Amino acid sequence: MAHEFESPSALRALLTRLDELAVVVGPAGAPRLAAVRQALALAIARRAAGDVPGAVESIAGAMRELSALAEGVDPGEAALMRAAVQVFGAALGSGERGELERVAEAMRERSGATKVEKR
Repeated sequence: MAHEFESPSALRALLTRLDELAVVVGPAGAPRLAAVRQALALAIARRAAGDVPGAVESIAGAMRELSALAEGVDPGEAALMRAAVQVFGAALGSGERGELERVAEAMRERSGATKVEKR
């Protein structure tokens, strides 16, 4: 896959805001939150090394962990997140950039995050 997907600054912003989730998920969610943090850090490193497909796969792993975390807090939201992960994974497998970007934008909107435009 030769496309670009997620901006490193957006990933860094998400990574720095994970501590806000710790309050919601509590101590029981700490291991999954650590897995999310690790997957996002790996995505940033992979993208910096030019491994965009690997970075996207790491992002998908973080999404899977986030959906598992959400299950204990809001099962309805968790179901939506799992569906997004499935669509994201299918688009990743087929290399459909438009679908990847559509899913990413939907997740950004639901999370309140903003897209960082390329300069």
